[in-house]
Amino acid sequence: MRGCGIGPLDQLAANLGEMIVTPDRRETKIERRDLMLVLVLFALSLVAYLRTMQRTFGWSDSSELTTAAYYLGIGHSPGYPTWMLIAYPFAHLPIGEVAFRLNLMNALLGALAVALVYLTYYLIATHRAAAFVGALAFAFSATFWDVTTEADVFTLHVVLAAAILVVALWWRRAGARRDGRADRRLYLLSWLVGVSLGNHALIALMIPALVYLIWAEQGLGFFLHRRTVACLGLFLLGLSVYALLPIRGMSNPPPHLSNPHSLADLWAQLTAPGARQSMFEASPLIALHRAGTNLWRLTSEFGYAGCALALVGLGVLWRRDRRLAVFLLLIGAVDVAYACNFSIFDIYSYYLPLHLVWAALIAVGAAVALELAAKATARIPGTNAALTPARGRGLAAALLLALPFTLFTGHLAIVDGSDRFDAELFAQAVMRQVEPGALILADWYTVAPLGYLKYVEGVRSDVTLSAAPSNPTEAQFNAAVTPDLIARYPAAYFVEKLTYRARSLRARGFYLVPEGPVSRLLADRPPPETLLARIPSRPQARFGSQIGLVRADTRASPPGDARLVTHDTLGPGEALGFTVYWTPLPGYDRRRYEAIFMLENQASGRVWQEIVLLGHDLYPFEGWRQGQVLREQHYIYLSEPSPPGEYDLLVRLRPHGESGCLTCDQAVPGRQGRDYRLARVTVRAAGR
Repeated sequence: MRGCGIGPLDQLAANLGEMIVTPDRRETKIERRDLMLVLVLFALSLVAYLRTMQRTFGWSDSSELTTAAYYLGIGHSPGYPTWMLIAYPFAHLPIGEVAFRLNLMNALLGALAVALVYLTYYLIATHRAAAFVGALAFAFSATFWDVTTEADVFTLHVVLAAAILVVALWWRRAGARRDGRADRRLYLLSWLVGVSLGNHALIALMIPALVYLIWAEQGLGFFLHRRTVACLGLFLLGLSVYALLPIRGMSNPPPHLSNPHSLADLWAQLTAPGARQSMFEASPLIALHRAGTNLWRLTSEFGYAGCALALVGLGVLWRRDRRLAVFLLLIGAVDVAYACNFSIFDIYSYYLPLHLVWAALIAVGAAVALELAAKATARIPGTNAALTPARGRGLAAALLLALPFTLFTGHLAIVDGSDRFDAELFAQAVMRQVEPGALILADWYTVAPLGYLKYVEGVRSDVTLSAAPSNPTEAQFNAAVTPDLIARYPAAYFVEKLTYRARSLRARGFYLVPEGPVSRLLADRPPPETLLARIPSRPQARFGSQIGLVRADTRASPPGDARLVTHDTLGPGEALGFTVYWTPLPGYDRRRYEAIFMLENQASGRVWQEIVLLGHDLYPFEGWRQGQVLREQHYIYLSEPSPPGEYDLLVRLRPHGESGCLTCDQAVPGRQGRDYRLARVTVRAAGR
């Protein structure tokens, strides 16, 4: 490049190169240029998070916490008082719906977390460009980006964890110089840990690493100093945020799932007896498998290039600053040891501390790459002003930025929640369908969006919601759900997505009748005559010599039932009711049969299926006689968007417990002689 002028690319490389400082933690300072980079990171990540955040409420914790925050209430154990105090003002902003406001808060917290992560990585890697790359890599890692898309406590957890790391590293720098400011930073650190525990108990996993750092820097004598008492007092002051629980519990705010009314209730709220059953219940082999799986998952979170940089960074940090390396490894190791022994469906979020450490190592590895680029440039014979070591670093920094860019493009479609309305569509469909004054039994995952509609939006205040299916044990569930309970309500419904209580209900003699997004729960069979229709028993189709299909009706039945869609078109979140009429043929053998209903076409395949016992097992088939017509109500419910177009509503029959299906004399051509077309249904394009 001898004799070449300085072009735009060279100037960009020079500017990036000038932002690099020497790798000496004692010389690391936060300057105006760092604040500029913090603002750039905040803006970049905020734009991405606003673009991908959900526009409405979601499933499980998101809806439950949103509802609780609106009333300054209490979340599920342990209650999350720090999050509630921050979320309550956002919940009452005069923009959009309540769920939108808290999703917006979460996006802002996500951007703030990235800004703090940059400061953390700069104090670790001591290179601005390297810290910038590491912070962006963390910003666009799949799990962290995903938790920013809807209201939840994990984004604030990362904000507080990053703040703790910043203060701890600042304390370490001041302590190494025996600076008088060190004590004040340590006191701030102690208070932050207490406040952070008020958001999520996961922060406790950082305490062993923090204790190690203090011991490594100050020795064992530090813990015998009066400063330890002051630190403990400030920690308890931060932890006092939990006083919100008994104070607000006396007011019993919605969603009425976790409000403590006694000391015993408060202790149960703080100690999470239900969650404890999922802790350390896995065998060592399963725990090791989970640990290995989630360590390997780092390759999908940060890419192979990112993991290679992290491994280089770990090796270099171990050689240059072993205390800091051990500190970071302790955070990651304790997190993995705990998370791989906790059996819950959303455990992936519990690995965020590991990801925070891994991205820090990526920043260190990036700093190594920058230094190597500078040294390589300096050794090029004949180097002049057009190619200085600073510009070499800058060109390397530009190449390193490809890592967060590929993470952004690779994870965008996976985490994008901007068109995710399934929880809202489900909740609205349920509230449209259930009868007045009904009881809805739903597990934690599904009861939360129903609670949001009821308590925040004021929809169907007449219904009663119960999270009994999420009781820790089957015995507790059985004690809570009894025939006497069902009898107290005009109608009872059941729905679950993460539990297996339906099997328990059927084993105890209850009946579950699918009705679109929910199932009607019956303690007893209805009178047989109420299930029969007074229509001629001339079958349109015969399934073997056993069962005849008399008629199928995709209109509302009985007429005027407002809970059914009265046309043969439907979209996501809608339930299309149809009625099927069966009659026994002369060869009927009194066995139980099950019907398989399907909605499909050749282009899109099957978008809905339901397998039920004939008559929903409500009719005593040993007394079913020729000439009698059994009426059977069904609902097609599309929980997610499906390709629009014309679909066939098909049915096939088979003996219960067998795989072979009966032959149909009017089968659809090409359907192996078993499927009968009941109707044609138009599926509309997705829309809110």
